Amino acid sequence: MSTDDRAERSPPIDNAPRSEARKIAIGYARGLMGGMLVGVPVMMTMEMWWEGFFVPAWRLVLLYCVNFVVLLILQHFSGLTHEKTARAQARAAVVAYGIGIVASLVVLFALGVLHGDFQLRELAGKLLLQSVPVSIGASVAMSEFGEAHRVAEERRAHAGYFGTLGMALAGAMLFGFGVSGTEELLTIADQLTAFRAILLMLLSLLQVHAIVYAVDFKQRPEDAGTRKHKLEVVREGLSTYALSLAVGAYLLWTFRTIGPGLGIVPTVYAVIALGFVTSLGAAAAELLI
Repeated sequence: MSTDDRAERSPPIDNAPRSEARKIAIGYARGLMGGMLVGVPVMMTMEMWWEGFFVPAWRLVLLYCVNFVVLLILQHFSGLTHEKTARAQARAAVVAYGIGIVASLVVLFALGVLHGDFQLRELAGKLLLQSVPVSIGASVAMSEFGEAHRVAEERRAHAGYFGTLGMALAGAMLFGFGVSGTEELLTIADQLTAFRAILLMLLSLLQVHAIVYAVDFKQRPEDAGTRKHKLEVVREGLSTYALSLAVGAYLLWTFRTIGPGLGIVPTVYAVIALGFVTSLGAAAAELLI
């Protein structure tokens, strides 16, 4: 039997498992790049190093659960993998958290933030806090690095009202997290007056509606008949801003920036100040994701 005959009769080599493993590895590497892109600025913030120890453990656990819901939303519309089953999305959300923890551990150790005299509670708190922005960045990696996928694109295009709010929740968390633990917000709250607070709210609403309208125009550049009605844009803008205020209040509460001892007026002013940042992320979420 000739060599050619043996080659013809030999079973073909199945490259499918190797190809699938390569796709997974590329997805995880892309997730790491996206996580570093978002998370490194937060890792360089001193307040976040301290808050890992001072934030009560039960609030950290609650933050972990809230962020996991955000990761599930992001896996639905972008994510680490093209596989869009419920099981695959849950697995990808866990992997995104894993990327966040491992990347935070390595970077914080390299920066000298982690050293031998840390207690386990403090180490766990620091890693959990730092993993939040990194995991969010990892979960939008497919969109950040131009990896288009038909299913994800269709889901974003047909997200609907509640789907849009889900993406807005992720954007608000992404933009507001790194600011909410800083002392500057209380300084801003002390400087605000009723007039300035109202002006800041109007500016926030203006930027939200401008971005919502711009996103709608970008998604439907040629077919003006399918663009959202002006009332829909207004409704979406108001809902997005209200959601961004709620996210801001939750983050400020998590980091103990606001609480029973602060007073109603300073609390409202602090939420409005952070809302200026979270509303920007919430409105731009569809562009980021």
